[in-house]
Amino acid sequence: MKILLNILTHGDERIGLKVAQEIQRFKIDKNLFSVQIANQKAYKKNKRFIHQDLNRSFPGKKTGNHEETLAYKLTPLIKSADLVIDIHSTLCNLKDAIIVTKLDTATKRCLEAIQPKYVLVMNATKNNALISQAKIGIAFEYGQDNDPKNLEKMVKDIKRLFVHLGLVKQPLRKRNRAIKYFNVTSEVAKPKGYQLLKDIKSYKLVRKSEAYATNNKNTLMANLVAQEDFYPILFGDSNYETIFGFMAKKISGLA
Repeated sequence: MKILLNILTHGDERIGLKVAQEIQRFKIDKNLFSVQIANQKAYKKNKRFIHQDLNRSFPGKKTGNHEETLAYKLTPLIKSADLVIDIHSTLCNLKDAIIVTKLDTATKRCLEAIQPKYVLVMNATKNNALISQAKIGIAFEYGQDNDPKNLEKMVKDIKRLFVHLGLVKQPLRKRNRAIKYFNVTSEVAKPKGYQLLKDIKSYKLVRKSEAYATNNKNTLMANLVAQEDFYPILFGDSNYETIFGFMAKKISGLA
C-alpha cells in the first residue's frame, strides 16, 4: 500500500510539519510512505493561501491562478496513492474530528482502526477538497495549530492506523469508543456585520427557530434564526470570510 502524508494544504497550518517529523520516526519503508508539502508558496509566506483556498480548488485547472494550477499538478500524485492522510488545524472549537468525503468499505476500515471521537462526511465540499481525489482520503482536524496535545493525539491515531495496515509492528489496546458521525450538508452564510452568539459551538445542536448570530442592532432583523435543526461544524467568526462554517446532521456510521 502506497501512503501519502499531505501537509500544509493551508500554508499557515504548521502542525503538519511536526506530525511529519514524528511519523518519520516510525521508519516506514520509503517505497510505501512519502510526505508532500502541498502549498509551499503559501507556507513560505505564512498565509492560508495565495489566491484561493487550495482545499476548494480540486481537481484544478491547467491554466489558472496559483491554487488552481497547483491543484491540477497535485491531482495525479494524490490519485496515485492508495491512502492520503491530510493534516489540518483550526482556530474554532472543533475537536478530534476526521473528515472524509465518502463512507465506502475501505474508508470505514480505516476509521474503525483509528476510532476518532467524530467523523465528518464532508458532502458540502466533497467535489473540490484534496481528499476527494484520493482512493482513500482522510483529513485530521484535531484542534489548534500550536496545541501539543493535539499533536500527540494525532500522531497516536495515525500510528493506530499504521498498525492496522501492518506498517508498524506494535500491539495497541483497542478502544471501545462509539464514534459520532455527521453528514455535513451545506455552508452557513455570514452576512456582513453579523457575529455568532457565544453559546454556538461545534457539535452542539441548534434547534429550528433558534438564533445563532446577531448584528447587535435593536431591530426585527437583528438575529439570524435556524430554518431547521442542525449541528454547527467548523463554526467561527474568523475561520472564513463569507461563511460561519457548515451545518450537519447526525447519521449512522452504517450510512
